[in-house]
Amino acid sequence: MPSIYDILQNENFGQVVHTLCVDTIEGRAPREYLEEFNGERKRRKTSVGWREPKRMEVYSESLVDDDGNPVRLDDKVVDVARIVTNFPRKVVRTAVAFMFGGKMKISADEQNEGFNEFKRVWERKLKMHSVLKKFARVVLSETKAAIVFFPYVSLRFDGTKQAELKAKILSQPVQDNVTSDFYPHFDDNDDMDAFIHKFQVRIDGITADRAIIWTREKIITGTQTYGGWEIAEADNPFGIIPVIYADVLEPEWEEVAPVMDAREMRLSRMADTNDYFAEPIMKTFGETDLPSKNTVGKEITFPMKVDPDSGKPFHGDADFLAWQQSIDSVKQELEETKNEQFSGSSTPDLSFDNLKGIGNISGVARRFMTLDAQIKAAENMEVFGPVVQRCVSVVVAGIANITNIRFRQQLVDNWITVSFESILPKDPVEDAQILSLAGGGKAFNSKETVVANSPLTPTGDVEGELERMAQDEKAEAERNNMIGLNAFGG
Repeated sequence: MPSIYDILQNENFGQVVHTLCVDTIEGRAPREYLEEFNGERKRRKTSVGWREPKRMEVYSESLVDDDGNPVRLDDKVVDVARIVTNFPRKVVRTAVAFMFGGKMKISADEQNEGFNEFKRVWERKLKMHSVLKKFARVVLSETKAAIVFFPYVSLRFDGTKQAELKAKILSQPVQDNVTSDFYPHFDDNDDMDAFIHKFQVRIDGITADRAIIWTREKIITGTQTYGGWEIAEADNPFGIIPVIYADVLEPEWEEVAPVMDAREMRLSRMADTNDYFAEPIMKTFGETDLPSKNTVGKEITFPMKVDPDSGKPFHGDADFLAWQQSIDSVKQELEETKNEQFSGSSTPDLSFDNLKGIGNISGVARRFMTLDAQIKAAENMEVFGPVVQRCVSVVVAGIANITNIRFRQQLVDNWITVSFESILPKDPVEDAQILSLAGGGKAFNSKETVVANSPLTPTGDVEGELERMAQDEKAEAERNNMIGLNAFGG
């Protein structure tokens, strides 16, 4: 594989773009994955979106042919149900939550000013917790995505200007007719030595192709016009490629896609059946006088007649025609396919109906119930773990080389890590019991720590709360002394 420096030696920029626009996985279709994620069902011939409308033969009630048979009219086209579930969204949403849904923790070897600046930028300016969750959703649904970091100058409230960092996520465009794609380039050591983003822009009312290439040293922007490619080069202020790229082989629900198709097809057919048989059908015997549909207080009148032979009176009758078909097999099929969808994709079914009856189970039991999903999250972190650490490196480089260079040495000499706690709920009573048992029944936190973590403590007023507690204890002690004196006649 030629290096990026050899590729850029080509003076034909169009050929450079063509050489770099090569996907890392052949044959995948991110656009089709996104459409299926959003409810489209035509990626496989077994999908419910390919259900064709029904054609019904229609015959005239008044016209007959030469043989006396009713004349056939134009066929009636009846649309069919196409039930689409939200399973792709659910499986992706759950997978992302098990990776990044818990509390984000930022730690470092040294808690210095440079580290505090990193936390400010990471949490407040870039809002990386939300960026990483959205990035993971895009990767798991479209199979690839990228985060591009770039500097910008913001105007502060006091009129001064401040250099800041921003991040944007590259994904499939919302509109089908808009061209936008991106590709990494790797050297012989499988290290990314370049990244290209090719998209369309409007210039003077004309749509033009634009390509941006990032390397360690430069950012090259090319715009195709009638005169060819116009090239602009700029130094890369980060000192490293400020792009994080990740991809997976297939969307998160791909392994159970045939089961999803079968279930949605069965649900659609069942909906058609219910539409046909759900409304009651009245059958009548003999002559009757039926009320109109607008009649209030409806009744059916049957004229009384007398059998001339026996002399006995008789009349018509009516009852409702009910569908007696058994659907136990359909119910079992729907249950089996639903279970296979969730178990096959290692996704716990966290619906309300499933959770309402589990009771107050222990934390260990909760973790065992979702062990399959946690195993999948650990596997997914093989892709997203390096993504998080790479983001840390780019943000450190942006602060050290662009926005706040006075912290450069502190950031370069420090090791910063970002991790995420489990999204599973914790039981503070259970944790407290374990700590109390380990401590021999003694207090394991100071009074100040308990007050600081109490939800009833006024925000930021820990010292004031401790003072009020001391005053309450003093007042209680004085009351106890007075009671003792009175009891002994003092």
